[in-house]
Amino acid sequence: MQSKVLQPFFISARLLRCSHRSPVYPSAVNSFSPSHGQRTPNEQQFYKTTIPINEQCQHQQCPYSGNGVIRSATADGKDLTAVAVQNAIHGSYDVTPHTTTQHGISSTMSPLATETQQCVCTGMRNGPTNENHTTAATTTTTIEYELANGYAKLSKISTSRVVAEQPSNVVAATVVAVPKSESSSPSRIQTEAGKESTETTNSKLPLLSQEDLDDLMRNVNAINTVNRTLRQSFNQQQPNHHQTPLYNLQQRSNFHMNFSSMNGSSDSPMKKVPRDRLGLWGTGGEVDVPGNISGLQRLQQKKYNKGLAFNLEERQLLGIQGLLPARIKTEEEQVEHSLLLLDRLENDLDKYMYLNNLAERNERLFYKVLSSDVAKMMPLVYTPTVGLACQKFSLIFQYPKGMYITINDKGHVYEVLRNWPETDVRAIVVTDGERILGLGDLGANGMGIPVGKLSLYTALAGIKPNQCLPITLDVGTNTESILADPLYIGLRQKRVTGRDYDEFIDEFMHAVVRRFGQNCLIQFEDFANANAFRLLEKYRNDFCTFNDDIQGTASVAVGGLLASLKIKNTQLRENKILFFGAGEAALGIANLCLMALMKEGLSEAEAKERIWMVDSKGLIVKNRPAGGLTEHKLHFAQDHAPINTLPEAVEALQPSVLIGAAAIGGAFTKEILQRMAEFNEMPIIFALSNPTSKAECTAEEAYKYTNGKCIFASGSPFDPVEYNGKTFYPGQGNNSYIFPGVALGVLCAGMLTIPEEVFLMSAERLADLCEPEDLERGSLYPPLKRITECSVEIAAYIMEYAYKNGLATVRPEPEDKREFIKSQMYNLQYSSSLPEVYCWDHKL
Repeated sequence: MQSKVLQPFFISARLLRCSHRSPVYPSAVNSFSPSHGQRTPNEQQFYKTTIPINEQCQHQQCPYSGNGVIRSATADGKDLTAVAVQNAIHGSYDVTPHTTTQHGISSTMSPLATETQQCVCTGMRNGPTNENHTTAATTTTTIEYELANGYAKLSKISTSRVVAEQPSNVVAATVVAVPKSESSSPSRIQTEAGKESTETTNSKLPLLSQEDLDDLMRNVNAINTVNRTLRQSFNQQQPNHHQTPLYNLQQRSNFHMNFSSMNGSSDSPMKKVPRDRLGLWGTGGEVDVPGNISGLQRLQQKKYNKGLAFNLEERQLLGIQGLLPARIKTEEEQVEHSLLLLDRLENDLDKYMYLNNLAERNERLFYKVLSSDVAKMMPLVYTPTVGLACQKFSLIFQYPKGMYITINDKGHVYEVLRNWPETDVRAIVVTDGERILGLGDLGANGMGIPVGKLSLYTALAGIKPNQCLPITLDVGTNTESILADPLYIGLRQKRVTGRDYDEFIDEFMHAVVRRFGQNCLIQFEDFANANAFRLLEKYRNDFCTFNDDIQGTASVAVGGLLASLKIKNTQLRENKILFFGAGEAALGIANLCLMALMKEGLSEAEAKERIWMVDSKGLIVKNRPAGGLTEHKLHFAQDHAPINTLPEAVEALQPSVLIGAAAIGGAFTKEILQRMAEFNEMPIIFALSNPTSKAECTAEEAYKYTNGKCIFASGSPFDPVEYNGKTFYPGQGNNSYIFPGVALGVLCAGMLTIPEEVFLMSAERLADLCEPEDLERGSLYPPLKRITECSVEIAAYIMEYAYKNGLATVRPEPEDKREFIKSQMYNLQYSSSLPEVYCWDHKL
């Protein structure tokens, strides 16, 4: 069942009194839903369950006399039809010992829903009427209910009975209907008799036995307890929750679920909450069923293949002896062999293709090779080589990776997603290919980016590859050379925009939630500026999503900036920052800098005075004659005379920090760098554009033209630079320091949304992870060989924040979060291909 609120309480020891007894209240096991797939957030879910009643009433003594109906009597003697289940509606009518009034009928309801019970069994056989007896009929009760906004709302309870000899005055069915109204509206109770019913109350059949009624009401009580606790705690901690982005129905259902404080009983089912499909199923392949995979399939499927590392016992028992050469290699020997083959290739694109082929043959070996030397491998699987790979993607295409969902699939996106063979998908990287790195609109060729990003998810943060899904949304391309390419693998049409595009994206987002759950992380990658900001704003408060180009780049840049301030021994507020570029990356960094400045005590207006931006039309100022000011640029527009060029802006403003994110190679000229060194004792120069050809300046140029005075970082990797007898090790401000760790923390905490504070925290943690010896060498980031350690530390930092602020849904909260994170990470070591063998015949 989707509701994380209800599921824990549908387990009761009372239900197991008889081994063949069906539960008397709805659960994920016995309920039927018209749609078994995941629902979108605002959809109601209808369930019903059929329960046999009188099968378990045999030989049960009936102490009452009457007409065979279980009836509830109120204090004033009025008759209430058995259950008073209207009290379950939305937590408004709680099943507690207080008086409720419904259409003039006042009743004092106890947890058993009655004060007196009147019952006599009719239709008896094999015994006298007032002794132990069995019923001659099979009676079933159908409970229909709905889940809306995380709460249970009972719709209808109906009973039906089949008897061998039934008196003519016995009704065929009795229905107690509770209208689907809001809790503020009065409930009505209606009784619908069958065609043969009379007004004689003697003919009514039992709706529920006393035991069943007790169990049902206990369950309703538990639901009401949870609902009240959730509402109270949420309202206390979020007094303006209707205005806060944290107010969505998933979080209302999951915030502040402190089960230990809801019920003091140590054996309460509320304390034994099973985890839902957030999973956290461990790292040893527990979800795999050994008998489903044959020996030959283990050779053919990348997830299970070990190549020559299959030992002799495995080869014989799996039936693959003879299908491999006699040599048995260790994992280390396999890695060494792979590196030898890789080094024989001279072209980086060929190395990229070799590694992709290795990933399709032996998945675990591929990640072992990546992890063996991260500094060497990361440029091959991601920037800068991935840029060239995307440009040539149709030429080098060999294996389909991920999913291609086209605009022609609009209206059927969910059905397309169902074709993906893995169901436990927790991380999606999606692109529409319109702005791939600094290369422009590459259409479906942009798939290299999601594939590369998710490779780093696994290699650098241990997120399991079967839980990762790269997706390209193919809506066409406007690049004529690609449309004319006979090898192009995507839709050969102009890019779709406007309403059709928005509806397509919206359908995709909701289809992901329906298929993989609300906790599935969706990372937007390389969308054009016109779409990136508005899509982030549209979905960030209701989906587990972030945009790496805006937020990931911002976080790694601010992390480097905070580290550079340690070298200068200053605060951020003491600096003036000038951006060259006002796209996704630059605006993202500027927004995060704004947050950091305000955290240092500045007002928003004061913080903005320290942030300046130059785009293609000059300095961004209010009422700029050249125009071109979007809403996001206006946020940083200054009161200043117009300036047309970057050199003029540098001369006029004399910034201490110069950040390039415009993808214009060589924009930081010799003159600009020299002037930065004249204004500042230690200028901060960030050339963040990718790939290398788009970098605003090289590391060598930065150190040379500033006379070795600058603190430098780049988006692409640069070799160490020797200048005036000193060797500088430029730091690479690669997003890989941030997004794998953010994803790992979000997934391990089960966060449903990702606030902006997460990225500022990640930047601060990254700066703290930079050791003094790294700073002395001129590097603003930890060595790449420590990047996995950085991911774990950032993830643990995010988990602490999530639990402190009520954003985590994984319960109970892990005591040692670092160990918990490590236990969830992908195991690079081969596991045994054979199930554990044990003997128990000695116990016979």
